[in-house]
Amino acid sequence: MPTDRRGVALVEFAITLPLLLYLILGILTYGQYFLLAHSAQQLANDAARSTIAGLTGAERASLAGTTISREAASLDSVKLSDISHSIREDGKDVMVTVRIDASRVPLISTHLIPVPDPMIERRAVIARGGIS
Repeated sequence: MPTDRRGVALVEFAITLPLLLYLILGILTYGQYFLLAHSAQQLANDAARSTIAGLTGAERASLAGTTISREAASLDSVKLSDISHSIREDGKDVMVTVRIDASRVPLISTHLIPVPDPMIERRAVIARGGIS
């Protein structure tokens, strides 16, 4: 009995292509998520570092806000309106919290790949500078 193997590669390709595309989409989606999470942490770190120069709470808040606004402009995937921050002073420490709302980022908002909470929040704590 002769075996006809024509079209086998096409059938195998049709079976494996959706899996491969889904895997690539997952890599891209999580890559975008990790990029935003790392960027949020870096924004918090840099903003906390900038508060060292402030002498008053208002000046520290202004320095942190300016730093976040300036550096967030380099993030292409989120708008500045999707980034929020808060500053809390506790004794001799200053804590800067940065939140990025990634729910409107195209790869994350497709819901084809399950991702963690799209509200990414990172904190940085630094000793308060200035004259005490």
